[in-house]
Amino acid sequence: MNTERKSLNLGELEEFSPRTKVPLHPKGSSKAVDNLAAFPSRERLDDAQINIKAPNAIISHFRQLARKERYRHGEFLEVLMNAYEGKHSD
Repeated sequence: MNTERKSLNLGELEEFSPRTKVPLHPKGSSKAVDNLAAFPSRERLDDAQINIKAPNAIISHFRQLARKERYRHGEFLEVLMNAYEGKHSD
């Protein structure tokens, strides 16, 4: 095994010119690839995401309650909404 180190010839880099950018995928084809590569058994088509801005204390309290009752955040939000509607359905 050769343990000698060879220095990099920086002169060769002067001849370097970058290639022009060519898109890896034609427009619109990445969506088709994503659909083929996805795991349909793991996806829920009816899922969505929201961002709620609230004081840290409220968010922390929500997370603690959800964890204590062993709910995912979305499930716990549904429980809270159902309880709210039950109280205010007069």
